[in-house]
Amino acid sequence: MEASRLLKMLSKEVNLQILSVLRAGSFNPRELARILHRNETDVSRRLKALERMGLVEGKWVRIGGKNVRLYSLKVEGVNISFRPEGISIETSERKEYSLPLSGERAPEIGDFFGRKGEIELLRSSREGVIAVYGIAGIGKTSLAVKVFPEAFWYQAEETEGFDYFVWQLGIHLNALGFPHLLEYLRAGGRNERDEFELALRGIEETGATVVIDDLHRCRDEKMGRFLTFLAEGLKNGRVVLLSRERPSLGAENVLYLRLEGLDIKSAYGLFKARGGKADPREFAEVYRLTRGHPLAIVLFAQASSSGVDAGGNFFDFLMSEVYGRLTEKERLLLQILSLFDEPLEYEAIKALYPGRNVFAPLYALARKGLVERRGELYFIHDLIRGFVERVREVEPADYYGAYIDYLLRKGSARDFLRAFKYAVLLGDEGRIKALIGERLRRFKRVVQDFQGAYLSLLSEAPQIPQVRAEMGTVYFQRGFFEKALRIWLDVEGKLDGIFRADVLSSIADVYLELNDIEKAEEYLGKLRKVVEKNPDPEMELWYYVIRTKLHYYRGEVEKGLESAFKELNAVKRLGHYPELEALIYLHIGDIYSEMERPGEAIRYYLLALQVAKAYSLSFLEHTCYMELTKAYFHIGEYEKAVEEGDRAIDYFTRIRNYRRAVSTLGYHFLALLGLGELEKAEEDAKEMLRMAQGSNYPLAWAGYIFLAVIEKLRGGNWEEYLRLGRERLGDYPWLYEAVLEETARVVDVGEFKEK
Repeated sequence: MEASRLLKMLSKEVNLQILSVLRAGSFNPRELARILHRNETDVSRRLKALERMGLVEGKWVRIGGKNVRLYSLKVEGVNISFRPEGISIETSERKEYSLPLSGERAPEIGDFFGRKGEIELLRSSREGVIAVYGIAGIGKTSLAVKVFPEAFWYQAEETEGFDYFVWQLGIHLNALGFPHLLEYLRAGGRNERDEFELALRGIEETGATVVIDDLHRCRDEKMGRFLTFLAEGLKNGRVVLLSRERPSLGAENVLYLRLEGLDIKSAYGLFKARGGKADPREFAEVYRLTRGHPLAIVLFAQASSSGVDAGGNFFDFLMSEVYGRLTEKERLLLQILSLFDEPLEYEAIKALYPGRNVFAPLYALARKGLVERRGELYFIHDLIRGFVERVREVEPADYYGAYIDYLLRKGSARDFLRAFKYAVLLGDEGRIKALIGERLRRFKRVVQDFQGAYLSLLSEAPQIPQVRAEMGTVYFQRGFFEKALRIWLDVEGKLDGIFRADVLSSIADVYLELNDIEKAEEYLGKLRKVVEKNPDPEMELWYYVIRTKLHYYRGEVEKGLESAFKELNAVKRLGHYPELEALIYLHIGDIYSEMERPGEAIRYYLLALQVAKAYSLSFLEHTCYMELTKAYFHIGEYEKAVEEGDRAIDYFTRIRNYRRAVSTLGYHFLALLGLGELEKAEEDAKEMLRMAQGSNYPLAWAGYIFLAVIEKLRGGNWEEYLRLGRERLGDYPWLYEAVLEETARVVDVGEFKEK
């Protein structure tokens, strides 16, 4: 193994993130790309490189007539030894695996002067939340990097909000050995309280330090509620907030530090380190003007190599001395960078800069302190941007379009959101509509994973019918069915093609949720006409999904089964939609189960399980275990039911999906009852009641009925448990009857019905 190649590979943050996630199990490149919010092609390329170096192992799995590549971690660690004769690298199989991994790297700060008092205050503080605030360029970021160099670093962006932040935090905590937040998010969990509690628990258990830079950019109210929640409960871990504004989090467990300029001695040291030419007396006037502002001092140092004329207005001086000394290429690049209020990758800058050699002017601007670097990203400070905007000659429209095209080529959900932001800034309705079309086909998960951020962007262009339709989709995902329905009914006649098909299928779906079968059928008919005029596998899939649900709701299981197989054919024609394919297998299994054909149901549950495991779809995988628990119970294979149930219960409890955990516990209990394992069955019943206390999910109260069954078999006082069960399920008589009907498969419950 060539040492230099391995070291270079391990120096890449993305490669370390991939290795960290693989620590949790085997993954397909598609799901890895989703977790890391990166392009699938890029992730596949990196996996192959890591495989060639012997760090990961890839295996081909045959699924549904296709070959699927599945990757897992091959080693537990890498030991690098520096010896006189050269570098030695060995892999080991140690059980411990420790990797300090930041989702984003802290900025490179270079020379650091002064701040001894502030450093001591921050290092000795016992508060769980630290808020450092002050004017732009005062040195908040540099101070945080100095005090917390190993922290997880998150750069707040207007387009992201809490939804994106919590994903990145989940990835980081997973690397530190706390996988539960990431698993919860992958499973589609979106309950605010659960997200907050899992994040708090993860920070506490790992002792992590989290830095949120430029907090003032984030206008997501959910982020504010989360930080207040942390301030109330954080004891072991630490969260550091950097902002121009003083966050309002209360006084308990929060240290507020307002940062001022450097003292004159430190300021002079910085000035000299950056090449400034002035004696202490001359610098005194510079200090009076800048008040020790670090960025201003750096710029003054760049302004003159033979003394500094500190008179006049600061920005006039900057324009005549600093900006005026730049080359034409440097000025052009600085103007281009000023168009963007977010850091840009080097490849993005290359795509935007009209010349061939962008490295030379970029390096020159960085050396002069006009451009800063954060990992592989480059950006200009807001103070510099504010000045450049006053003298800028380039037009945003000339560059935003190119940046949108670059972002779409990258192909991640995060890049899609950024592209949408710049399309809105351009006010280009054509691009906005095209991006929504891309969302419907390529970026389906945006409305699940980044609801808040996407809705915020959509709200900037509500006059466009396609935008209104997307807002309805977000509201639907949040459970506001009637609000979504009003929007869709309003815009339905203003759309055509795929946009109209999407809205019609959504309207029909809402009416099914509201149990208005007649209306659902009406809009399904409209959808059929659109699909007939525009043959498209995507739209055909939507049509058959709704048709299957409609037949199922009507109890027309044979027709539902026929429609489900047409769904499956449409998905296979689309290609590479494993999550939908696994979901359809599950639905087919459910239909066979409804038809009381458990053997065929098991066959399709196992097909769904095979796809889910191959593509690392954890939530669907454990949903399959839940359904298999029920199916194996129905055919009397109680040991298999218990085995599959153990997996599902553990997973759904960890990700706080108590509805599915309780559903599995019910059949797990009955299977244990069938095996005569009364003590273990009793624990299941008690666990259901514990979940009932926390969630009030109706089926969980069936735990009382199950305790009555146990007591009756033991000859004890079972009537009181039965009374409690009947009382709790009084509003759900059909559920009470269903519980007794399933229990009757194992024991006689005739007396329960009489009671």
